[in-house]
Amino acid sequence: MKVLITRPKQKAKNFSDMLIENGFEPLILPTLELSFKKVDVSLDNYDWIVFTSPRGIEGLFKNLTEIQKSQIKDKKIGVIGIETAKEFKKIFNFDPDLVPNSYTAENLLEALKKVVKPGEKILIPTTPATRDVLVKNLNADLLFVYSSEEPKDISENLDNLKELLKNTGSDNLILTFTSGLTAKNFFKHVDDELMNLFKKCKVVSIGPITKENVDKFGFDSLMPEKTYTIDGMMELIKNLKN
Repeated sequence: MKVLITRPKQKAKNFSDMLIENGFEPLILPTLELSFKKVDVSLDNYDWIVFTSPRGIEGLFKNLTEIQKSQIKDKKIGVIGIETAKEFKKIFNFDPDLVPNSYTAENLLEALKKVVKPGEKILIPTTPATRDVLVKNLNADLLFVYSSEEPKDISENLDNLKELLKNTGSDNLILTFTSGLTAKNFFKHVDDELMNLFKKCKVVSIGPITKENVDKFGFDSLMPEKTYTIDGMMELIKNLKN
């Protein structure tokens, strides 16, 4: 069974390796490219640093001086979920203070509201494409440390995929999406013929926000019940195969 990966090329390998280990054939068709930005960082005015993706952690780290890297330990750290928590500990070598039980911006917001004290200020290293749930409802500033850009070869890669599916059939293909933006960039290049082929595919979204975006294109995508991560998607995909 084939599984289409639409996440950025830099982040596709881990998912691809997991699929191969479990007997699947991964097809990598990135619909996002990550580009890290050079920005000036000032940590002095912030009590909290909150991350909504592992890329925000990596992007901030790339911009910190050695002194600032040590200052991070003096800040309170919130992250959106366990994958982001793992990335934070991997890079900064200590655990974040806050990880909500359910991995959406809305749940992170509610968790932060319970612990952020009046007057405390939050820094959110992120991308311009970020949802505005947190910054609208908290005393927070956004710092754009990376961007997610659309690759120029999506249409060409979809044409190749179409020919493959016409020759081999599409009922043994699973489409996967790890963000709403991967879905939007993907489906805007899909013509009617290819969309009809996709109607025979299973579709898996990483979580509820991604599912909402995918389903706008006429699908009822599946998603992990609790863990909105690549690991959760992998368990779901294995169940589909069985």
